[in-house]
Amino acid sequence: VVLGDMLELGKYTVQAHQEIGNLAGGSVDILVTVGLRAKFIADAAANQMDAKNIYSFVNSDLAKLKVQELVGDGDLILVKGSQGMRMEKVVEEIMADPLHKNELLVRQSKKWLNK
Repeated sequence: VVLGDMLELGKYTVQAHQEIGNLAGGSVDILVTVGLRAKFIADAAANQMDAKNIYSFVNSDLAKLKVQELVGDGDLILVKGSQGMRMEKVVEEIMADPLHKNELLVRQSKKWLNK
């Protein structure tokens, strides 16, 4: 699973990220986190899974390269995070047909891509 920061949670930021980490830690083989807040996900998951299977990155541009390296045939990957984390970059990196990203991925307008 690839999980990015959940933004705009206010005082629930730490707690919500830790809760997700607790759920993920007991459910996934490999965890990739994206963002500073998502580190709370990784830390909580480390209580339930081997830390060697947890990878943390500050942004999706760095994470996508590791995800591409980790993905194998038949793997099922969940990618989720707030819009501002640009998780679609991770999906683009691992999709089978990236030439059709404009039709298949969210937020592919020129305006969005230039942000």
